[in-house]
Amino acid sequence: MKRLCNYLCFLISSISFAQQSSFLSQIAEKEAINHAFRFSDIQAVTPANGLNIDVIHYRSHWFINPVNDSIKGKVAIVFRPKDAAVSQFTLDLANNMLVSKVVFRGLDVAANFTGVSTLSINLGSQILASGQTDSVIVFYSGRPIASPFGSFSRTLHQGVPIIYTLSEPYGAKDWWPCKQALSDKADSIDFTIYTPAPNVAVSNGLQVAFSEVNGLRTYRWKHKYPITTYLLAIAVTNYSLFSYKAVLSDGDTLPIDNYCYPESLAEWQTGMFPIIKMLQDFDTLIGPYPFSKEKYGHAQFGFGGGMEHQTISFMGSTDIGLQAHELVHHWFGNKITCGSWNDIWLNEGFATYFAAFEYVKAGLSTWPQESQQWIDFISTEPGGSVFCTDTSDVFRIFSARISYAKGAFLVRMIRHKIGDQAFWSALRNYLSSPALAYGYAKTPDLVAFLEQSSGQNLTEFFNDWYKGEGYPIFEVNSQINGNEVVINLSQTSSHPSVSFFEAAVPFKISGFNRDTIIYINHIQNGQLTSVQLPFVANAVEFDPDRYLLAKSSSTLVSSRGNVLLPDLNIFPNPVADNLVIRGLKANIYIQIVDSKSVVYKSWFSNSDTEGVDVSSLPSGIYTISFSSSEGKKIQKLVHY
Repeated sequence: MKRLCNYLCFLISSISFAQQSSFLSQIAEKEAINHAFRFSDIQAVTPANGLNIDVIHYRSHWFINPVNDSIKGKVAIVFRPKDAAVSQFTLDLANNMLVSKVVFRGLDVAANFTGVSTLSINLGSQILASGQTDSVIVFYSGRPIASPFGSFSRTLHQGVPIIYTLSEPYGAKDWWPCKQALSDKADSIDFTIYTPAPNVAVSNGLQVAFSEVNGLRTYRWKHKYPITTYLLAIAVTNYSLFSYKAVLSDGDTLPIDNYCYPESLAEWQTGMFPIIKMLQDFDTLIGPYPFSKEKYGHAQFGFGGGMEHQTISFMGSTDIGLQAHELVHHWFGNKITCGSWNDIWLNEGFATYFAAFEYVKAGLSTWPQESQQWIDFISTEPGGSVFCTDTSDVFRIFSARISYAKGAFLVRMIRHKIGDQAFWSALRNYLSSPALAYGYAKTPDLVAFLEQSSGQNLTEFFNDWYKGEGYPIFEVNSQINGNEVVINLSQTSSHPSVSFFEAAVPFKISGFNRDTIIYINHIQNGQLTSVQLPFVANAVEFDPDRYLLAKSSSTLVSSRGNVLLPDLNIFPNPVADNLVIRGLKANIYIQIVDSKSVVYKSWFSNSDTEGVDVSSLPSGIYTISFSSSEGKKIQKLVHY
């Protein structure tokens, strides 16, 4: 099944991209496809469990032997009632697991499954008062539901077994009792894992204890930062460990611990080395590394993508883009987690964007190349909004085309629209917000910081590009007359959800050893723009740096000499109300300009006769010009 997944990744990559130089096919697409495969058959949307309690701490003891694919242990859930006294509450746990008992205040209490993934616990007469902190201990065992890329997986590397977990989005309940809702983060966790030697057990945070007695090893891991349930993880196999150190912007030194298969040690020691500089770069650029009192690290696991488990990303390779993608999640996804799966772009869009940022910084690509690949991929289908419309469909949540690529392009367009200073200020303020840091956020939370930083109202922008589906397809007709360029700009939408994408459209106009960038604020179809240049132009290029998620078709004509209009007749002249022009030819650009070069009217004509209402013109002497691919003709016009 892994081979099938890799083959599909290769197949879709080959179809989606003409030239593969980016991380996108290696990470964003592969990660999304792996997500989809591993959850499609075994996971369903999590019921609304645990809504009347606030989970404070998880303390777990597990016995795991990679020789088999089962788990046995106990999980203590420290919690308090949220609003009122609690005598009954529910947890998430798959009902194929065997719960032997649940203990509260030293006594067994009633517990039973009331659904496929709902464990209902009744405290009986032992009511927990509002605001009071206590705990229950769930004793359980079982074999988590098998699947090719499941939340609890067993596979082999060179014949050696490994067990690893990957719970995003709905998979934690498959292997341990917890609260999965994207509304509650445990303040801390304490995991003890028992496994036969020579296995090494890896988890979040810091390893605080290790012992080995009669061939049984005990690893204890503690993590003292708030953490959402899907980011808790364990991996067990015969890992080799090597470490780097990164000096952060505040002068502290952070350990970067890497757990890899022994057969991969040399490859990983070389391949993971870029993570030091990356971590230092993002620590300065985005904001302080969020978990600096503990560690960052990687653990090798059983397929080619990656997963950003808090402080310990699970990695299928050492690809530089994969390293950047999972690292950036520790700001976008881990420090601040999407508050609903509708807002998954807050995780994946930013991680994909900053992975491209690192690719470009390393000289492995350019922004126009990255953006063009995203455009080519996104436009393989006409629809799709960055807002995730169906959170019951894991294929949709982790759509490489929409959540990853289009989400990343949305970030690129935001940065260009509001400017670098406002962009970086907004991100740093968002990530350091006391109301959001180490908690959850939804798209309006981010938008508020973007608007505050930039002073712009972004409502229409997000309606079009975030909630709206599809993208604009521009039709560009350009005409060059020496140092004058006239651009006729129209667009259609690939999807009916957005009738018109208002945008500042960039154009690069080039001459001989000269060029300039202009922006046309596109607000209507058939919009004409005339530009006078200090040089003779010979080329017009639509969005050369690929700042817009758009496709385009362009027509360019150049004019030299005199336009051939021997039968041209303009009457009456002088004129008061209605001007008639006869003897025209197809694709003639007409412009009426006053004595101060102010354009009062301009349009393309495709007929031999034009009737023009000029009654609104002030009285005076004007110039009326006719331009085509053959040249330009100018005539005086008097209005009274």
